[in-house]
Amino acid sequence: MKKTIFILGMIILMASCDKIKGPYVQPSKQIDVDISFPDLDTNQVFKKILFEEYTGHQCPNCPDGHQILEQMVAQYGDTLVPIGIHANWFAQTGNPPFDYDFRTEAGETMYTDFGITSNPAAIINRESNPPLAKEMWQSSVAACNHDKIAAIQIINKYDHDYQSLTVYTRTTMLRNYTEKVQMSLLLVEDNIIKPQQHGSSIDTFYVHNHILRQGINGTYGEIISPNGFVQKDSSYLYGYVLDFESTDWKPENCSVVAILWDQTNRKVLQVEKAKVIQ
Repeated sequence: MKKTIFILGMIILMASCDKIKGPYVQPSKQIDVDISFPDLDTNQVFKKILFEEYTGHQCPNCPDGHQILEQMVAQYGDTLVPIGIHANWFAQTGNPPFDYDFRTEAGETMYTDFGITSNPAAIINRESNPPLAKEMWQSSVAACNHDKIAAIQIINKYDHDYQSLTVYTRTTMLRNYTEKVQMSLLLVEDNIIKPQQHGSSIDTFYVHNHILRQGINGTYGEIISPNGFVQKDSSYLYGYVLDFESTDWKPENCSVVAILWDQTNRKVLQVEKAKVIQ
């Protein structure tokens, strides 16, 4: 069956945000894709679930939410893709031990756009309205639709000498889809050991996982084709470079999350995750 491949090439710049302050890393630049992807076995493709958890290191109830999320990760394996987003009041920095800044421009923007009003809260496949309290997480994930619309493949290449990551993605449409779609690439990191408020006490060696570090191609990404529309059996290639220099990110603990979503209603069509260093 004939397949069409689209390649976009442009430099992506993000305007600075005047609502929050912090040592935020500038977005990456898009490059041409000059590598080959392995053949796609559609029988091995599963519709995965994006789970965006809004949290904060000064949130006393958030560790209870983290525990529920880890139980679901153990249950669903790699079909559940979590992102922990430290944003708004409970993520503010202050005197030690809460002097580390987890916040990102992308996280603060999404916190506002998705109407988060308290932590912990979650958005599942970007369809949860209103955002879900932790008591609703397990039943909501269990009720998710698993229709396969697209497949995403990710190849990450990290250059230790230059401290830079090149991300390549290929998205293949398995079904016809009539609305415009966008691709969002996010960097997340596991095993960040920093203090966390837990009830009335402070855990100074708390392990933070799935933490949003950077919107690689901005907060919500870009349209995946020149006009945003896609066709069944067509593939769409992206390539980005992200600089790790001047950050404290540990590449061995980082992963790239690729999110394909509907531009009209924000519905997530597919999500994929791949470690920066395999």
